Amino acid sequence: MKIFLLEDDYLLNKAITQYLVSKGFTVGAYYNGTEAIKAMTDNFDVMVLDIDIPQLDGITVMEEIRKIYPTKPIIMISATINIDTIPKAYEKGCNDYMKKPFDIRELELKIRTFKKETTNSIQIVKGLEYTLNDQRLLYHSREVGLTPKERRLFHVLIENKGRTVSLELLEQAVWGLNGDSVHLRQLVARLRKKLPEEIIENRTGSGYCIV
Repeated sequence: MKIFLLEDDYLLNKAITQYLVSKGFTVGAYYNGTEAIKAMTDNFDVMVLDIDIPQLDGITVMEEIRKIYPTKPIIMISATINIDTIPKAYEKGCNDYMKKPFDIRELELKIRTFKKETTNSIQIVKGLEYTLNDQRLLYHSREVGLTPKERRLFHVLIENKGRTVSLELLEQAVWGLNGDSVHLRQLVARLRKKLPEEIIENRTGSGYCIV
């Protein structure tokens, strides 16, 4: 299980990372909002975001995450005592909130709870399913081989099933800040060839959608 950690306090970041790694988790640790946004190309299972961080605050980072990963579990952490901050965090899409200081063991329990609640697979069409936990695409129980970029693209589209994902957000999810529409079209074309049915629709001028 891979955890996305955004915490600007160096000692706390290290303490959380070391503890979670000792419990068998993989952790991507970030210290400011800008580098966190750039790292969103990776597929994490649970996001842990500090609200009060430099460059881009945690709520702004969460809003960017929600544009690409609307169902990703997000735990917000903060030492703030501003009574308006907590409702705002929930309004913008966080799943849980922890006030500093907290016991890291409690954070672990919350993360494991989200793991249990996560639906393991999505049935797309007859015989075709996608497993969320290990991000595998299966056709009649046989895995469809996807490249890392194809997998990232498909993961974002399936998490937004039935909704159009903009070209800009797809490029960011696959390549970070270095994507472009030409490479995206080529990637979509390669992915379509591996699918048994035409399930990826092109919403002209706006993006793509899995129907």
